[in-house]
Amino acid sequence: MNNIKNRIILLFGALIYGALLSWVYIDLVSPYFAYMGYVYYPAFTPLLILGFTAAALPALWMPIAVERPSQVVYWILYVLVYIPASIIPFYTLTVETGKLVAFLLSMLSAFAILGASTHLPYLPIRRLELPPILFWLGIALVSAVFYALIVGTYGIRFDVAALADVYDVREKYKESGGGAVSYAIAWQAGVINPLIMAYGLVLRKPGLVATGLFGQLVIFSITGQKSIFFSLLLNVVLLILLNRKKGGFGTSILYGATIFTVLCVILDWFLNEIAFVSLFVRRLILTPGLLTGYYFEFFSSNPKVYLAHSIFKSFIDYPYSLKPVYLIGYQYMGSASTAANANLWADSFANFGYMGIFIFTMLLAAVLWIFDSITRHSEYQIKCLILGIPAFALSNSALLTTLLTHGILLALLLAYVLPGVKKKEVRDKEETVSSLELQDTNLSLSYVTSFRK
Repeated sequence: MNNIKNRIILLFGALIYGALLSWVYIDLVSPYFAYMGYVYYPAFTPLLILGFTAAALPALWMPIAVERPSQVVYWILYVLVYIPASIIPFYTLTVETGKLVAFLLSMLSAFAILGASTHLPYLPIRRLELPPILFWLGIALVSAVFYALIVGTYGIRFDVAALADVYDVREKYKESGGGAVSYAIAWQAGVINPLIMAYGLVLRKPGLVATGLFGQLVIFSITGQKSIFFSLLLNVVLLILLNRKKGGFGTSILYGATIFTVLCVILDWFLNEIAFVSLFVRRLILTPGLLTGYYFEFFSSNPKVYLAHSIFKSFIDYPYSLKPVYLIGYQYMGSASTAANANLWADSFANFGYMGIFIFTMLLAAVLWIFDSITRHSEYQIKCLILGIPAFALSNSALLTTLLTHGILLALLLAYVLPGVKKKEVRDKEETVSSLELQDTNLSLSYVTSFRK
C-alpha cells in the first residue's frame, strides 16, 4: 500500500510539475523571449495529452529510495531534461504529427532503458582505495597544476563583482585561453572543487568547504559561468536530498523543483520583472526542453552530422559551415554566435537520428553502471556528490563532451581511488567506544592489582 501511495504521489507530482512548466513557458517566458526562439504555438490537445502522459509515465518505475549514484543522475535527468523535452516541443514545433510522436516514444523508450540499467547487478570490480594522505596529496598536486595553468593564462584575478557584468567576463574568456587550460578550468570547477566541498559538507569541516568555494570564486571571476558560482548551493541541496534516501529522494527533488519554480514566479511578481524565472527556470529547465525539440525538427529534415565535427572529422565530411550548437542558434535564435548547447539526447539525434538516441543512452548506462560498481562500498553521500555537477552538465551538453570536458571520466577515476570516509558522528562514536574500552581495561587492571595484593 505504501508503494502504491508513493507512486500516486510521484505521478501527480510529475503532472503538476509539467503543467506548471507549461504555464510558465506560455504566459511568462514566451512573451518576453520569443525573439530568442522561445516561441509559442497553440498545441493540438490530443498531442499535448500524449506529451503529458509520456512525461508522467516514468513516475511508475522511477526509484523511490535512491541507493546508487546512477539513480541520482537518473532523477536529475528526469526533472531537468525528460519532462521539459516531453512537453515544451508541442508549443514550439510545426513538424508532422507522426514524426513528433515517433520522437516522443523514442525518448520514452530510451529513458526506460536507462532506468533499467540503474538496477543491474554490480560488476566484480576491485577498487584501489588509496590512503587518505596519498589521495589528498594527489588532489593538492593536481589542483596546483591546474591553478598554475589558469593563472599563467589569465593572471591573478579575483572579482566577485563579475556577477554584475557576467556576459562581458564570459565573452573575454571565450576570446582567450583554450586547449589545456580549458580542461583545467572545467575539471577543477566541475569535479575537484565540488569534491572538496562535498567532503567538507559531509565531514562537517568548514575549512574544506571554504577552500573549494574560494577556488570556485576565483574560476568564476575568470569565466563568468554562473554554474560555477552556485555550485556550493547545489552541493548543499543535493546533500540535503541525499539525507532523505530512505524517505524518498525522488519525491523531494520532483516537488522541490516545483516549489522552487513557484518561488521564482512569486519573487518576480513582487519585483515586477522576470529575473528569477529567466535566470533559473528558463535557463535551467525550459531551455533543455526547447532545444531538444529544435534539434529534432532541424535534423529530422536535414543531414545528420555523424560526429563529423568531432571525433570522426578526419573520416567524414561535415555538411555544414557551423558546428551544431551554433547552427541551431543561428537557425532558431537568429545569431550564429549563440551556442545552443543541447542535452545528450538532442545531440545524439543530431548525430545518428533515432539510432543515436539508443546508442548514447546505452553508453551512458554503461558508464554509470561502472561507476556504481566501483563505488559499491564507498560512503553514500560522497559517491553521489562526486557526480553531482557533471550530472547537471548532461542537461545542456553532449554525452561525449560531458564525459571528457565536464569530468565524468575524471570523477570515475577519482572514485576508483577514493579513500574510505568516516563521518563526524561515526568518529565521535568510535572515540567514545574506545574511551569506554580503555576505562574498562584500566578498571580490570586495577582489580587484578588489588587481588594480587
